Amino acid sequence: MGTIVSAQQKNPTTTKEIQDKIKQAQQQLDKLTPEQKKMMEQMGMSTTAPSLPTGITDADVKTAVGGDAFSVPSKNATLIAAIPKITLTAATLPSYIKSLNDYIQKGLADDARFNGEHAYNYFKNNKCDAQMIGNEAIGFWSMGYPAIATYMTGKACTDNVADADLLSNFAAILSMGGAPHKAIPLLEYLSKLYPDNTTILNNLGQAWFYLGETDKANAQLDKVVKAFAYHPQANYTQCLIQQQKGNTAKAIEKMKNSLAYSFSPDKINMLRKLGYKIKGSDMRIPFRPDPNPLGLQNFKRPDVPASYTDELRLSADWDAFQKQINEKSMQLAKDLLPYQQAAAKNAEQAYKKFNNKTAKEINGMKSGMVSSENMYRTVAEKNLEEMDKDGGAGYRLKKTIATIDSLRKDFQAKDDAQRKKIEKQSSIMATQETELAKKGENMGYDNCVVQEKYSEWMYATYNKQLEEAYKNYLHQFYLKISEELYWKQFMEDAPTFEATKIAAKKEWLTALGNTRYISTNKYGNCTPQQKKTSSYKLADFDDMHCAFNSTLDFIVYKQVIACGKMHVEFDAGKLNGNFDFKSDNTGKDRFVKGTLEATVIDKSVSAGKGPLQVGASVKAGMGMEFSSRGIEDVYATGGASVKAGSNTVSDPSGVVNDPSVNITVSGRMSLISGNMTGAISGFGK
Repeated sequence: MGTIVSAQQKNPTTTKEIQDKIKQAQQQLDKLTPEQKKMMEQMGMSTTAPSLPTGITDADVKTAVGGDAFSVPSKNATLIAAIPKITLTAATLPSYIKSLNDYIQKGLADDARFNGEHAYNYFKNNKCDAQMIGNEAIGFWSMGYPAIATYMTGKACTDNVADADLLSNFAAILSMGGAPHKAIPLLEYLSKLYPDNTTILNNLGQAWFYLGETDKANAQLDKVVKAFAYHPQANYTQCLIQQQKGNTAKAIEKMKNSLAYSFSPDKINMLRKLGYKIKGSDMRIPFRPDPNPLGLQNFKRPDVPASYTDELRLSADWDAFQKQINEKSMQLAKDLLPYQQAAAKNAEQAYKKFNNKTAKEINGMKSGMVSSENMYRTVAEKNLEEMDKDGGAGYRLKKTIATIDSLRKDFQAKDDAQRKKIEKQSSIMATQETELAKKGENMGYDNCVVQEKYSEWMYATYNKQLEEAYKNYLHQFYLKISEELYWKQFMEDAPTFEATKIAAKKEWLTALGNTRYISTNKYGNCTPQQKKTSSYKLADFDDMHCAFNSTLDFIVYKQVIACGKMHVEFDAGKLNGNFDFKSDNTGKDRFVKGTLEATVIDKSVSAGKGPLQVGASVKAGMGMEFSSRGIEDVYATGGASVKAGSNTVSDPSGVVNDPSVNITVSGRMSLISGNMTGAISGFGK
């Protein structure tokens, strides 16, 4: 069979060039003989050239071939020349906002413009003020409807041209939407009003970066990272600039700083590309861990004996303790059975689906079987992987087990010899000659004397050391279970995690049951003081719910993230009417990288400081990182806990036990732009 060659001298830059390439490829395929076509089909290769999806524009093509999330844009002389030659003032700002809205009207596709206007009027007619409409627009942006978001934000700025939050977000949306040249005058105006605001400085630096002016971009971004070393977007973009210059070590440092504040798969991939091996410690722990998962620390062992007398007195408690552990373990095994049966059934169904299938058929099936990705899966997998490495929880637990095994092994090796030694030393023959002894008869030893000496030897040589080893073992085992539960809740679906919790309970009970002292009562009860009955009661496990919930309430719908899994809740009761908005006519999500910071604290808290800033000391807020894949990370700002609808922090010091965070739409929201990976159709002119 002949070889088909795609003679591509350069990447296509327009839809026409792509269509020409497709046409050329199909012409080559049409020349194949029927036998050649049959052979290709048997190999899983199509004999029909793929068609270009509808709605693809020249701008889409340029974005696809001109770079990716790791590229540095070339200098765009056309857009740089198109930067409006204007220095904005409070007096000229309204007219400039109007010109931006005119630009949006002309640039958006008809359906996107219609939907944007429909959405704006909908909220306006339902008595939403400019800030609420602006926040609702951010909701559309994060859901993948940037055209609607751009239209609504521009209109909201017209309604309240003095709102710095709205103006800053409008500028960020314009930049990330493909019109950074239009955003620069607005950002320069804001930077004069709030010269040290890192959100404005970052967004200005990103706008210059989009235009290919990396030196101007870096100058602004330097100011940002000097104010906050771990700024996620400024560091990300500076990494790309350093990589282009060939400064690999500096690029790695910058990307690690970005990753330390918020997670993104792009950051992981970039560090790998730079040759850096990611560690779990490089990534932020998503939320504060539960200090006592499943109530494991509620389980108290009986008092531990320190002598033979204690051993007799406490034996009934230890017997009751181990009996209850066995009973509870058996019940947990029954509780686990339905989950095991379901897992076996799923495995059987999967086997039937895959059995006798070709590799091509299996690959085609996989896409439909994969569950929705959890935003913290990569972080969780890396940390679980490192648990068994040197210094990890699994590694430390193995060391404690080795200590216990060594003590028990040593005891087994020396026990018989030591007992014989004590028996001989305590024998009547050893201290007194009698007529019977002279006749060769051994008078033996006093059991209680031997028992006392044997117990003293056991407690001094083994039981006291074992008890310290048991305490360390249970501590390390608790840390291991806690860490595993923390990370697995970000990886597993609800039924699987329920089974994981039951298994963890069984493991904990088994560990507790294996920490009993070595009994020394080998020679009989020589001490009359014993406790015949016991009132010991084993604790119950606590229910473990996902406490890591964060909610962004955008009036009609909420974005709810629980343990890294996001869903959207619609609330038709808040507003009435038709709420049917769609994205532009390409049907594509047009995300760009960025961060959103939100807070429910009143505006007066940061009056005069401008838009919210990443890393600022806001005690009641949250943030999110998003990209072309959607929302990738959600985090609390200041570690605060805030209840929905509240404008107060539950703990003024910011030190709280409840890690849940709820941010209402009444709060402030700031878009912090990152490197652009796409643009709204019709922008960039």
